[in-house]
Amino acid sequence: MSQHRRFTTWAVLLLALGCAETAAQNNRSAIAVPAQASQLRPTRIDAAEPRLVVSSEAEARPVGESSVLRRRLPKVLDAVQAELPGIEIGFTFYDFQTNGGMANRLAYTADGPDKYVQMLWMVSKDSTRDVTTRIPGFAGNFRGTHYNFIDVSNPDSPERGVDEWDKVEDTRSGWPSIVQFKDGLIGTPSHPPIRFFGNSGVGDQPLQFAEVTDPSALCLWPRAAADGDGNAHLIYNHNLGSDQQPSNQVAYRRSTDGGYSWSEETQFTGSGSPEGNLPIGLGGDTYAVTARGKKVVVAYTDNSLRMLSRTSTDGGATWPSELARVIFAPNYTDVDSSENEWGTFEVRSDTVPTPNGHIDVIIDGEGITHYIVGVVPSHVVRKDTNGTRQGTIFMLNNRANLRTSGMGHIMEGSNIIRFMAPPAGGEWDGNGYAMNLRFFDNASRWPQLGIDAENNLYCTYGSFKNGDTKLMAADTTGGNQQNEPDTLTNVNALNSHIWITYLKAGEDQWSKPFDLTPDGMNCQYPSLCDEVVNGRLYIGYSASPNPGDRVTNVETPADAARVMFVAVDATKIDAPVSVHERDELNAEVTIAPNPAQGVTSVRIVSPSSGTMSVSVLSSIGERVLSSTSPNNAGSWDVVIPTDGLAAGLYNVVVEQAGRRTVRALSVVR
Repeated sequence: MSQHRRFTTWAVLLLALGCAETAAQNNRSAIAVPAQASQLRPTRIDAAEPRLVVSSEAEARPVGESSVLRRRLPKVLDAVQAELPGIEIGFTFYDFQTNGGMANRLAYTADGPDKYVQMLWMVSKDSTRDVTTRIPGFAGNFRGTHYNFIDVSNPDSPERGVDEWDKVEDTRSGWPSIVQFKDGLIGTPSHPPIRFFGNSGVGDQPLQFAEVTDPSALCLWPRAAADGDGNAHLIYNHNLGSDQQPSNQVAYRRSTDGGYSWSEETQFTGSGSPEGNLPIGLGGDTYAVTARGKKVVVAYTDNSLRMLSRTSTDGGATWPSELARVIFAPNYTDVDSSENEWGTFEVRSDTVPTPNGHIDVIIDGEGITHYIVGVVPSHVVRKDTNGTRQGTIFMLNNRANLRTSGMGHIMEGSNIIRFMAPPAGGEWDGNGYAMNLRFFDNASRWPQLGIDAENNLYCTYGSFKNGDTKLMAADTTGGNQQNEPDTLTNVNALNSHIWITYLKAGEDQWSKPFDLTPDGMNCQYPSLCDEVVNGRLYIGYSASPNPGDRVTNVETPADAARVMFVAVDATKIDAPVSVHERDELNAEVTIAPNPAQGVTSVRIVSPSSGTMSVSVLSSIGERVLSSTSPNNAGSWDVVIPTDGLAAGLYNVVVEQAGRRTVRALSVVR
């Protein structure tokens, strides 16, 4: 078997998530790179459109309903000894919450001395499994948006406002995304079709305001935000193809009257985009929207695996092409070519950091946009056959690469990627079985950003914790676990934990992640309130007794997941380890090869004489390698061995005479 074949054993097919919710959720293969040229696509890869496989949501058949819905939280077996942080808001048997980035589910509001957080969650109180999908809580009309509010006037002792929260919609719906207007009222979209609901005050159940999309259109997975003028901004996945051949587009609408009426659809991807002939979107939940003042920003991943951004400075009235940006794209370099056994010429690239669909975006108090996205290694193989070129991207979600593949932070106006949110709070040891990794996931998932009045950034995410496993039977064969027979194997399944990290304003190194949750309970899908206020991070999350979720892992028991709310004291989060100096080193620094496999070289050319030092820091600021120049010359070449480093992302810090500069280094295997 060739080295190339071995390297892509776990390559995953990035099927667009714009399939209906009953589609296969664990298929693995590769994605073809679309051959579409535009001013937003600074790549050199030509390829045919990918063939995407989906299933129809209409295939799901309800099998009945519980005669009596449970009115109290069902007994959760194997409960953790330590108490879960926060207070319990409710429970749900449908415990899956997102395909990629997590939607905003909490909003803070103050009314004089009274302070509240309004909260939404996707819930089904019914445990009935659907015959076709085997998903608990999926059948009938039980699944949908549930609303509650929490009194946080005393942040150390929050109080739940509604003892028994109720479903908002009158049909099977869900995927809420909270938006709060200036007067403290909240709204939320849900699907299908996309409808918009709102309330008349804190504690009031949201009611339907408008049907936004035609019921016959395949419009799913909405996200919403509100700007300073009270305009509501809505993005969603619009499949313009079919269930068998989807064409997933990132679509946008706005409302200027609080959600009662909506503009015509604008598409940011595909042939209907302002630039025309762009790659299609990656699918559901691989996008995010935020607004502050009159500025509105939409970030998304397309199916050529680029993270892009659209910006409006007039409250969504216009979206100028000159403000569209490619924020992060894989930068492939050809390293090998050969003629295969069929007489086809193949070109293979190096392996580089690549954005996936786990994404969030926020605007700080100075109007600067911040982007977070999951990062995984990938490479591309292109083939020439009879004059036709086709490219296939292979994402390397193997165990070795998952150990340190975390997330990247990019600021508007900067081309520097700050690596952060590492797996397991530092590095996953590779032990244990990851139950519900899907499509292009890595070991750090579901990012959510918050910001305080001093422009300090906070990020919650889900990942494993080394050693926190539970022996259980699971289907490890991959493929469509909903439709194939179960092939059960006993595994040490990894529990998910909620991690928190923050970036102090003016610094450039994220803090060592803080583990919010105890061992022995599967805690996932964190949603962080955008406002970090009163010294608290307001977070919603779910907790269940068994690893995984009951939508991806349908062979596991239909457990009830607890829906929790916690107000975390911001002072508990460790201070960031900074590699920032206000005096930037004026030197030319190059690292090659980068990504590095075995060894790399750092070349430094400085106009000043003096001893230099080079340090390699992990994503949490730990120094793993260092070296000092042997003399005071103004230039230095230093060789860095990377054989002893785990695959992942590092910072190379070059210092001279109290000044420093930082460069990113990717290590691959």
